[in-house]
Amino acid sequence: MKEISQHYADVVALAEPTRIANVPLDEARGLVLGADVAARFAIPPFTNSAMDGFAVRAGDVTPGCELPVVADIAAGNHSERPFAPGTAQRIMTGAPLPEGADAILQVEFTRDAAHNMLTEPPATIVPTEAAAGLTRGTHVRTAGEDIEAGAPAFAKGTRLTPAHLAALAALGHAEAPVHERPRVGIIATGDELVAPGEELAAGHIPDSNSVLLRHLVAEAGATPVPFTCHSDTVESFLKGIRELLDGVDMIVTSGGVSAGAFDVVKAALASLGVEFTKVAMQPGKPQGYGRLADSTGRSVPIICLPGNPVSVFVSWKLFGDPILAHLFALPERSYESLFRPAIAAAGWSRKPGRTQFLPCVLNDDDGVPTTTAPTPLRVVPATAGGSMSHLIAALPLATGLARVPADVAEVHVGDPVDVLVF
Repeated sequence: MKEISQHYADVVALAEPTRIANVPLDEARGLVLGADVAARFAIPPFTNSAMDGFAVRAGDVTPGCELPVVADIAAGNHSERPFAPGTAQRIMTGAPLPEGADAILQVEFTRDAAHNMLTEPPATIVPTEAAAGLTRGTHVRTAGEDIEAGAPAFAKGTRLTPAHLAALAALGHAEAPVHERPRVGIIATGDELVAPGEELAAGHIPDSNSVLLRHLVAEAGATPVPFTCHSDTVESFLKGIRELLDGVDMIVTSGGVSAGAFDVVKAALASLGVEFTKVAMQPGKPQGYGRLADSTGRSVPIICLPGNPVSVFVSWKLFGDPILAHLFALPERSYESLFRPAIAAAGWSRKPGRTQFLPCVLNDDDGVPTTTAPTPLRVVPATAGGSMSHLIAALPLATGLARVPADVAEVHVGDPVDVLVF
């Protein structure tokens, strides 16, 4: 059987990052910059107030001494009145600092502070003792102190978070040059499959794999493009593949890759150059991978997963997420980098021969399930059924996959194991 690390390398090598396009910021969350981005505007774009209060010259402020208020500056406006020594101009947070002023006296440091923030500005203000020692630059945001116009902002390869998008907007950008969001075609095969919610005839089962893969793809930030192929004929399967190829960057199938007489995926794709192999893992031994050409000759990667739901889930976590990361243009990761060291907080038995990936739960020091990663990681099986490939009802309990070497038959409390944390 094929080594898992070799299959991982072969699968990830199928993909190339998606093409670069200018995408509106509202559509760019989670995407990766395909080029460096510079600031169109400075941040702040002009020198402004960091407080509600009064623009003053710091040297004019003496506790107990009145200052006449000669102007009122709201955010979005500016003062057209020249700043005269010995005066103050009421100013709101974010409003431009009038030329000649060098500090902001916050309203809380004036007598009758509440009165001083009524709709009409006061005729005069009286600084309180708290204003003693006011210095130049107090509560003043200087133009360009965050970043100057034209300066480098974010480098190629940056994955855009909401904070990046807000910064890009502030820097004057409405779009970002990013690798396009990957579109993933999804095909579940099997005459026995029916749509979720439908009544089951004898021998039929709900199509949970399509639901699972759609949401795993979406959870990773890509766009799922489902095509339901509830027919085990080569013709119908190839028709679905052809319909998908022109509009997607990757295809994932579930089912039809083992040694059965009606394994349509294998029957249809083996002659097209897709390789089918047995990988030394449990669950998920039968796997397929390769590239298919669309109508323009573009090469589209395809991965073919087993049909049992836990096998689909485990296979996606090991191979689907990494190939999708490559499409996103994220930094490449080695197979071993997926795992973190952990210890078994409960023991379990299993049949040796293949590397086991056991759905597990991360527990804290008191044995309580946790969504954060304790140190050291402690894991227990998510279900008494172990990693059997059909046990989907217990799969939602899992927060990771514990990796058990092929030659280990018994895992004891305190034994070291590696874990892929979701």
